[in-house]
Amino acid sequence: MNYKLLVFDFDGTLADSEAGIMEAMRLVARDFGFSGIDPEAVRRGIGLPLQRTIETGLGIEAADAAAAVERYRKYYREVAFDSTRLFPGVKETLELLRREHRLAIASSKSREGLVSMMRHLGIFDHFSCIASAQDVPQGKPAPDMVLLALERLAFPAERCLVVGDTVFDIEMGQRARADTCAVTYGNHSADELRSLDPTFLIDSFEHILSCLHDNGAGTGRKQS
Repeated sequence: MNYKLLVFDFDGTLADSEAGIMEAMRLVARDFGFSGIDPEAVRRGIGLPLQRTIETGLGIEAADAAAAVERYRKYYREVAFDSTRLFPGVKETLELLRREHRLAIASSKSREGLVSMMRHLGIFDHFSCIASAQDVPQGKPAPDMVLLALERLAFPAERCLVVGDTVFDIEMGQRARADTCAVTYGNHSADELRSLDPTFLIDSFEHILSCLHDNGAGTGRKQS
């Protein structure tokens, strides 16, 4: 478990962005004549490519969801910067991790929106590679984003740990043949995440340090 590359999801893993996502989705729903949204349905789709998130969140067909994507992006830019925060301990832990590891992002956000938000939160310079929705042929749960980071930074999959809060992140990492770390404070439940048998399961971001430095003996090691 001598990991050299750590690949992180963004929404629900590094940043608490739920309020901005929900508000942008509500505004899209209003524009398309819906009375409201089902927050749990929206939450279930976070992490998938944006069009699929909108399909899941609003319960609409692909043709209608395609028209809603740019509307959503417009609203998200307007509301997200004031409502998005890093989860507790993220910035300090990233500072420690970057001393011994290369860090990458794998996110279904657009590259422009992701980079802008990372700069806003003060973490952009921590990362050596950013894999966004536009950078790969297939979004999550396909392995493309992790494979791109492995290729760009020249690491084998066995030296990579993929960290995320949804089953889509864990499946993405597993399909890339990397180890995985599921965080339970994001958008999918611990039981859902555990069902995919991730290498690690942690309840707070700082606990990733124990996974990396205690050979699994500390908090966070998956129990068999």
